[in-house]
Amino acid sequence: MINLKSKLVNATLAATFAIPLATAGLFTSAGSAQAVSLNGSIGLSGKSVVLSDGVNPKNTSIGFKTVHVDDTYDDFAAFLPNLSSGIKINTLNLTKIANLPTVGTTTSATYSYSTGIYTPFIDFGFRTLGSTTALLTFDLDDSVVTRTRKSNSNINDEFDGITGTFNFKGKTIATGNLGASLNGNSSTYHLTLEAVSVPEPTTMLGLGLVGAGMVMSRRRKSVIQ
Repeated sequence: MINLKSKLVNATLAATFAIPLATAGLFTSAGSAQAVSLNGSIGLSGKSVVLSDGVNPKNTSIGFKTVHVDDTYDDFAAFLPNLSSGIKINTLNLTKIANLPTVGTTTSATYSYSTGIYTPFIDFGFRTLGSTTALLTFDLDDSVVTRTRKSNSNINDEFDGITGTFNFKGKTIATGNLGASLNGNSSTYHLTLEAVSVPEPTTMLGLGLVGAGMVMSRRRKSVIQ
């Protein structure tokens, strides 16, 4: 009697989990054919416009006059047309949120973005990756920039811990980290973008269902024993 009941329970649970897992598998397979992922990095540099507006002003901005692609790795090297030109970086408007301690003759201040979120910050234009052609952008999250200013003509901006998202065809396909340094003396900048792909929602659903099935399987074994 116990064996018969166990078999019935096993069959019912197997059918319960087989249907959603099969459905999730179909959705994942259908979506994977059109899914776009983005991994790798890209380095940008060029001429910047850093205002000589006094030592640590309340508001300031950083402009990007020219954009040169230094290098592309992994998926960034697979775009067509390639990413050697046609990239636009929007002016970054900053508002001071705190002064940092003065060290010797160096004065510092911490700045945050005046608008919080930039959509987009970097416009890569329309590109093709695989079989998909769409507008590629990098949008900034609300982050903090630290500026070290020794004089009106000697400015160093260090970008650290800044995050954002790569959006392609209206969808977020990767998260990104941005590291950068600017120098007021030579008015140059260097940006490095690192991208890590975001899993498809249907893939996450399938993994979740598999996990649930494994948990129920363990419970069934415990009950039978």
